Amino acid sequence: MSEVLIGIDLGGTNVKTAVVSRAGEVLGKDCRPTRASEGPDVVIDMMVESAEAALSQASVAQSNVLAAGIGAPGPMNWQTGVVFSPPNLPGWKDMPLADTMAKRLGVPCFVDNDANVACFGEFWLGAGRDVDSMVLLTLGTGVGGGIIVMGKLLRGPDGTAAEVGHLCVRRNGRRCNCGARGCLETYASVTGMVRTAVDGIQAGHQTALLERCGGDLEKITGRMISEAAQAGDGFAAWVIGETGVWLGAAIGSLINLLNPEKVVLAGGMIAAGEMLFSPARATAKRQSFEVPGSRASVEAATLGGDAGVIGAAGCALERLGLI
Repeated sequence: MSEVLIGIDLGGTNVKTAVVSRAGEVLGKDCRPTRASEGPDVVIDMMVESAEAALSQASVAQSNVLAAGIGAPGPMNWQTGVVFSPPNLPGWKDMPLADTMAKRLGVPCFVDNDANVACFGEFWLGAGRDVDSMVLLTLGTGVGGGIIVMGKLLRGPDGTAAEVGHLCVRRNGRRCNCGARGCLETYASVTGMVRTAVDGIQAGHQTALLERCGGDLEKITGRMISEAAQAGDGFAAWVIGETGVWLGAAIGSLINLLNPEKVVLAGGMIAAGEMLFSPARATAKRQSFEVPGSRASVEAATLGGDAGVIGAAGCALERLGLI
């Protein structure tokens, strides 16, 4: 058996793990609850057990593992592998995650931001595999991101590069959880899209969303908006399109700043398809310089839920200097 990597995607709800060959083939996978509420020691146990289960499924011996890569949430020092205080992992404070997992697994371990590893996964084996420079935006409850420049993941000395969700797109705009106002995340995430819908309904727009939520605006969800739009509700379709416009404005700025060959969109919101992509592409083109704007395509991610584990394994390979 040739040498392999372990990729771990650590989330507040689940731990996902894959055994990945140096060529990028997924040989074995595992997913299990994080059990975050039970504290750091239990979470570490879950990660180790998940890695062992994935190795067993792949029929790969521990001695064939080159290294493990871990995509983790929250602020961290990617160089030392210390995770500071992720909001979805209670009790974690300055956790030396890389060193702890290296001792438990018996191989070198590397830690990176979860959005960064997803970006690297798409760059290595997904939608960005044919380019040298790309931007990934993950569209979910918030907006995450990753940036590849000339084949290298842009991390920054503090590990906070590529926080594209906190680009300011509107002066004195909506209050963001980060404390600032007008962040992209407050307009182009699922949370932001729901806020746009609620604001519109409160302004008097007629929509089937009122019936779907039983008149309780706090019950409106992103899925509800998408389903209403697909059923022909004009207001719901407008909400998705408006979200795409905000997204496109940020993409246009990113194109001018970074000159990427591709901008890849990932996360649950991309299920809206052209209702989201078409206004995002059109706005990005209007907001960017002609040449880089024409070069940069805006495309959907292709790895789905495997982007994190594949990217974590790829980041480990990159940190070893092997790709």
